[in-house]
Amino acid sequence: MRGTKWLSGLSFKLFLLCLLFVSGVVTGVTRLAYTYIYQELRSNNEFYVRQMLSKVDQYLTLSSSSILSQLYAVNSYYTPGTALENLKPLMNQLLEMNQGLIKNIYVIRPDLSIIGGSPLTVVYEDPREERRVFYEQALADRAGVSYTGPYASSSSGWTVTMSKLLKGSDPPAVIALDLDLSLFESTLLDLSRSDLINMAIMDSSGKVIAAFPTQYGKFDHGTHTTVIGGITSAELARSGEASLTTKNEEGKPLSILKLSASRFEWSIISVNDETRLAEPLRRLNTYYWVLLLAGLFLSAGVAWVVTRYIRKPLRFLRTQMTMVKQGNMTAGTALKRRDEFGELSRTFNQMIRRIADLLQDREEDYEKRRQLEIQVLQSQINPHFLYNTLGSISNVIGLGQYDKADPIIVALIRILEYGIADAAQKVTLEEEIRNVRDFIYIQNTRYNKEFPLIEEIEPELYSFPVFRMLLQPIVENSLFHGYCGGRMQGEVRIRAFREEQRTVVEVVDHGVGMAPETAQMLLTLEKKHEGTRRRIGLRNIHQRIQLYYGLQYGLTIASIPGGGTCVRAEFP
Repeated sequence: MRGTKWLSGLSFKLFLLCLLFVSGVVTGVTRLAYTYIYQELRSNNEFYVRQMLSKVDQYLTLSSSSILSQLYAVNSYYTPGTALENLKPLMNQLLEMNQGLIKNIYVIRPDLSIIGGSPLTVVYEDPREERRVFYEQALADRAGVSYTGPYASSSSGWTVTMSKLLKGSDPPAVIALDLDLSLFESTLLDLSRSDLINMAIMDSSGKVIAAFPTQYGKFDHGTHTTVIGGITSAELARSGEASLTTKNEEGKPLSILKLSASRFEWSIISVNDETRLAEPLRRLNTYYWVLLLAGLFLSAGVAWVVTRYIRKPLRFLRTQMTMVKQGNMTAGTALKRRDEFGELSRTFNQMIRRIADLLQDREEDYEKRRQLEIQVLQSQINPHFLYNTLGSISNVIGLGQYDKADPIIVALIRILEYGIADAAQKVTLEEEIRNVRDFIYIQNTRYNKEFPLIEEIEPELYSFPVFRMLLQPIVENSLFHGYCGGRMQGEVRIRAFREEQRTVVEVVDHGVGMAPETAQMLLTLEKKHEGTRRRIGLRNIHQRIQLYYGLQYGLTIASIPGGGTCVRAEFP
């Protein structure tokens, strides 16, 4: 039984918590370190590969500039009207100077026959239909240089042909050269000598131009396309992703990085074997388990020390709380310690004293709220208002204005029904405004003047809950004080709107106004008794709002002498 109690006690829970926390921290830190190192290895590897891709792109850019210079050299050397055969020595010289970069350079006549710089070109000088593509490309782009996709040439093998219209030639001839793609392949092999990284160049359709990751993909020699881990070269060429991941047939992870070449519509790709990153990570596992075991022993020791250190003060605090639970709200002796437990004990005693004070304040607030609501109940039906209304009814009947008597009586009945209800029960803003309409109607008849009631209420606020008799006392002040008890006439405007997470209700008149000091006194001083009854003052309304919602809400009065008055009520 005792062992069961110890297992369910706080000491065992603290011991278990510390054990789990320390071991969790060790495990988490180790895992984070493992993940960080893994990400760093991948990041550095990707950076290294992208640097190689960038070098290939730079090589292609430099090579294309050198190749273009050959075309422009022939174009500049040619004199319009001279025989095309005069270009043969120059082309032969350029071909010898750029062995390994270009396979052949030649001029294409309109009949698709050629004049070449290579001694072997003589065999292929007859017209060939394969030349029509780049011949027509050059004619279509007379000012620029065009190039074909990779194809199998009868004279140059697997190549890409660049062509340009020979300036001033008539009939138009085209200067063309075939690239030596084997040079690109050897360059890629030099840059990626590792068996774990292969590089290739492909065009926009997915045809492999140079090199190929033969270790990780299947190459179709007929179409010069490949499939790498289920991704075809055509899909790779169309993809807008710069980095892709896949797996080979053996299930090993592969990462494919892609870089668009600065020249030509080509892509440079690299295929990397991700398994080479696993070896360094395997060595980390040993350290991981060593740290984990050490963390378990450390957490057990720390948990035992912490449990012993906090057991006594917790037992003391539990005793204090049990006393409070039993109703003893007197603060006891605090722990004489300078650490957090001593501060907690002192704070607990202060809290108990504060709770006792709050309970007393709550009783006082309840009594104050009750007195305010009693005041509202006592003042809801003002005898003077009732006498004056009955007198107004008598006057209109005496004057024979019987049609006015019934509406006054109906309005008075509604006001009486509204006033005798429970003051503590809230009503909607629409109900409160309806009561104000009846009140103003009676006053219009009584004073034989017009006090137009203008309502500017956001539609959804008609259902907003407010205190009963919130608006009538404010409107009554506007008529009796703002408009001098009916000697002046003017409009009463009621506005209701939302503003910065608050609901605002305003009553505005254009009467005589008052000094700011007088307006402030209306909210702070008790209203004087009138006979044996007390009228509902603005201070009563202000205090009711604050008692229910907090001191940040309530009434504010903005008024200046001769400039009217605005009474603003704010609710959450």
